[in-house]
Amino acid sequence: MWFVPSFLKTETTATSRNERNDRSKRQLSVRLHWALGLSLLLIGSRSGLAGDPPYPRSDVFQRIEFQADSLVRKAPGSDIWSCTWAEDGDLYAAWGDGGGFGGTDSEGRVSIGVAAIQGKPPNWTGVNVWGGREPRSNQKPTEGKGTMIAVRGALYLFISEQNEWDRCRLWKSSDKGLSWQDEGWIFPRSHKVFAFPGVVQHGEDNRLSPDGYIYGLSDNDPKRGQDKRLYLFRVQPEQIATLGAYEYFSGTAKSPAWSTQFEDRKSVFENPEGISWGTTCVYHPASGRYLLSVTTDVNHGDWGLYEGPKPWGPWKTVAYGGEFPEWTYTPSEKGRPAYLHTFPAKWMSPDGTTLWCVFDRGDHFNLARCRLIMR
Repeated sequence: MWFVPSFLKTETTATSRNERNDRSKRQLSVRLHWALGLSLLLIGSRSGLAGDPPYPRSDVFQRIEFQADSLVRKAPGSDIWSCTWAEDGDLYAAWGDGGGFGGTDSEGRVSIGVAAIQGKPPNWTGVNVWGGREPRSNQKPTEGKGTMIAVRGALYLFISEQNEWDRCRLWKSSDKGLSWQDEGWIFPRSHKVFAFPGVVQHGEDNRLSPDGYIYGLSDNDPKRGQDKRLYLFRVQPEQIATLGAYEYFSGTAKSPAWSTQFEDRKSVFENPEGISWGTTCVYHPASGRYLLSVTTDVNHGDWGLYEGPKPWGPWKTVAYGGEFPEWTYTPSEKGRPAYLHTFPAKWMSPDGTTLWCVFDRGDHFNLARCRLIMR
């Protein structure tokens, strides 16, 4: 209830009534502006983001729309779901801490597992390959959490060390995930920003990589501190198991340069609001742009979607924070937000306007159709 001063109740002349009405209108206008400002403040604080997007708005994409009636949720208890598109036409996804498709938080639970996803939404199936409930492979899975890339007929997993998270091993499968070979430590603790890399997805079997390289972006594990920047590596597929063959971006968006010296690296993305792990990057063939998904806050699940002409940018904002529907990122079951969002290239429409987003809110495999509006 609004407080009304007593002098507004005692005027009796026509002039007084007119003055009273004018004052009431002015006060109502002030109250409405104050209420609107408070509402906007509450909306902004709900997302956990205090500032504006770190980059200007895209002049290629106007916005992205998520269609709630398309949402499908599978694999309760399993999170992450890093996806890659292999030469056999299937998607392969690495999950963590669950039983995968058909499993639960306890049934079939593994530290890390790999699934094959066949078909296209809405007609698709998920099958556990390595680990999880009733997997195809008899090989016992390793421990850790990982991200994937399919290239030259093989699958590679960058697996961050369980409960340490500041170095990772490389695992390889030449038979679509049925058997895996440990290639050894690939990023030591001195390179810990790449312990859980967001590997750039260049279409089926990495075939759309313009120079044949594999690219990967650094993560920023909140337990190790956030420096609010992302870095970029590249490596030729035949040298993926050789640390000395990795090159690190050391130039600018206008003048790219590469160095084999890790200390020469320069950031390709910065966000003053923070950066958490869960970075993904997918090439969008219809526009010739890259879609970069960056988690801002590991507790709220806030994230941003950006686009750029190269894996190193320059970046512009498609959508940010509270512009996304809450059901795509806020904490859900067990208080778990979405840590990772990705848009598998296999499921992009030829004109690039229909996408499907995979995200892990509430420790599930979540899948939703999106409409990408181009300018």
